[in-house]
Amino acid sequence: MSDARNSQVEWRDLLALSHREILVELLMPLLALAAALIAGAVRCWPLLVLASAMMFMFGLRVSHGAFHRSLGLRKGGNDAVMFVLSALLGGSMHAIEVTHHRHHRDCLADDDVEGHIASHGFWRALLESPRYPLAIHLQAWRHGTQGQRHWIATELIVAVMVQGLIWKSGIGTLKGIALTLYAANALAAMPGIWLVHRGCRHRDSDIARSTRSRLVTWLSAGMFHHAEHHAFPAVPTCHLSELAHRIDAQGSTPPSIADDFASRK
Repeated sequence: MSDARNSQVEWRDLLALSHREILVELLMPLLALAAALIAGAVRCWPLLVLASAMMFMFGLRVSHGAFHRSLGLRKGGNDAVMFVLSALLGGSMHAIEVTHHRHHRDCLADDDVEGHIASHGFWRALLESPRYPLAIHLQAWRHGTQGQRHWIATELIVAVMVQGLIWKSGIGTLKGIALTLYAANALAAMPGIWLVHRGCRHRDSDIARSTRSRLVTWLSAGMFHHAEHHAFPAVPTCHLSELAHRIDAQGSTPPSIADDFASRK
């Protein structure tokens, strides 16, 4: 959405988080992890997969907040959050931070490795999705600062160590969680990038899509208010629904993630 259409939208009051909201944000991936461990303990494998997928989704949401310093934490707190989630999710969150800020600076440009997958049709995007994490890490290493490279290297080493311990342990629950996270990492680009940017072009006034469905908003942990996020990236995820209402009131509702879906496969 262009800045001109949203110049009258009030958003600065949405930046602050209460202590309760901060705690809820930080606990979401940990509670999902606890649910996955309990499911494994009682051998309810479908629930384990579901809870592990939720942990991945919540982990990305919290990491994303850390990227934009919208968790209500100091810088050191954001770095610590990304470090812990790197170990849990199996990759470097500081690497994604590098490419994500490049994505925001020049969204869907030729060198936007994060947004590149949105230029493809559904099936090609699906085939390329498993390569997406590798492309993110390589681009981040190439363009990151020395400090960011230090974080990336440290997080990848810790993530490899965690995976080694999981597979050495022989614990079925941990292996099930790990396998689910492998699949989630391989497919994350489809809902996270392709779905919310498909059909958009570099320098379009509408650079991203959104949703107005309460069910979809709930299922996506609020992260499908993506056009709103691009327009006001400092607004915390938990306040994006309110921001969407305010944008609608200005008559500048963004395109829906469901629009023209079939024709773009």
